Amino acid sequence: MSGMKVRNLAIVTALLAGAAFYAVGTRRSGAELPEAGPAIPGLKQHINDVTTLNILRSTGGVTLARTGSGENAAWTVPAKEGFPADIERIRTMLIQLANLELAEPKTTNAEFYPKLGVQDVAVLPKDSTEDAKKQAPPGALVELQDASGKTIGSLIIGNASQLGSATLDRPMESGQFVRRPGSTQSWLTRGTVYLDATPMNWIDRKVVGVARERVKNATVRRAVGTGPVSPGAIGGPDLAVVRKDKDTPAFEAIGVPEGAVLKPNESFDHPVQVAAYLGMEDVMKDPGGVIGNPDPAATGPGAAHPTVTTFETFDGLVLTIKTGFRDDKWWAQVQADGRPSDSPDKAIEIANEAAAINKRTSGWLFAISQFDAKRLSSRLDEMVTPPAVEGAPPAIGPAADPPAPETGTPLPPRTDGAGFPTPNQ
Repeated sequence: MSGMKVRNLAIVTALLAGAAFYAVGTRRSGAELPEAGPAIPGLKQHINDVTTLNILRSTGGVTLARTGSGENAAWTVPAKEGFPADIERIRTMLIQLANLELAEPKTTNAEFYPKLGVQDVAVLPKDSTEDAKKQAPPGALVELQDASGKTIGSLIIGNASQLGSATLDRPMESGQFVRRPGSTQSWLTRGTVYLDATPMNWIDRKVVGVARERVKNATVRRAVGTGPVSPGAIGGPDLAVVRKDKDTPAFEAIGVPEGAVLKPNESFDHPVQVAAYLGMEDVMKDPGGVIGNPDPAATGPGAAHPTVTTFETFDGLVLTIKTGFRDDKWWAQVQADGRPSDSPDKAIEIANEAAAINKRTSGWLFAISQFDAKRLSSRLDEMVTPPAVEGAPPAIGPAADPPAPETGTPLPPRTDGAGFPTPNQ
């Protein structure tokens, strides 16, 4: 093929690609362009009326529900038995949706919807393969309802894009392709919003956090047997660590044998590190009978065990974390209390802190990592190498008597040169 033909072919290919892009942009000669405006009309005026958010993606969906209003408003995740949702994240999403503006009309041709990610959203079957999930459409459908169940607005949000050309004076604006359900017209927006359909991602995963510098002491007692933990069902302490004052950086373990050495990757403040940030992987209402259950497959010094671990701070807060195993997960129960204080103001402050913790945790179990469960059940004798014992010389018994002649080893018979026996001389 000649060079001229190659160049012509390249030009035709470029023109075809441009025509396809042009079609997606819906710049039809003589056609009246649809009117731009808010992506969800009326949402700004009725944002405080939203009580239900439904988000649907091909990989699943989530519902977020609001109870109360004003300062008493609370958002929950029904799929997690009504555990409180992260209200700040919901507020941010609602504001982003309200500020989302239609900037430029795009295609009305359904064949081009997949390019923009604005095709109708349908949940994949539960038995879908991982490849099918990876190839699933990226779009998400959001629907907002008021207390009566009336739909305030809905929108299919697709792929991200960029608006215009970036300069030093005018940075690149970001946008997304969207389409209103029931409408053929797709749009490019000004502004973006990400819609997550995973229930746990709408929950603040921090269960509790007590700064390490506040902790005075920690005590670990492993549970014995199965079933609910009671004071008579625990042994220990398996580990007790303490600091004499806030200025002492390291925790000391009580009862360390003289000459014992801490093993690599072990630290006496492992439980304290968990209390500084205890995160959850799942949550459920406490059904009873979970705390204190061991992992049947847990063996060896590296295994996690059900435990009661207590932390006390210098200012009087007491935090108790109990654990148990169920359905291949370690679950934690968290409770806070306060010690009496010489300062009434400090006592009130600690009491309020404990009440806030209990408000969030009371009646709930939190799935924690096996790593955190192991650190909460640390035991002193598994963390240190026993002191070396000097070897004693082997015991020496009394000298043996020489064997009697009649019991001694007989001499071999004497023979002549031909090998015949000869009389002993």
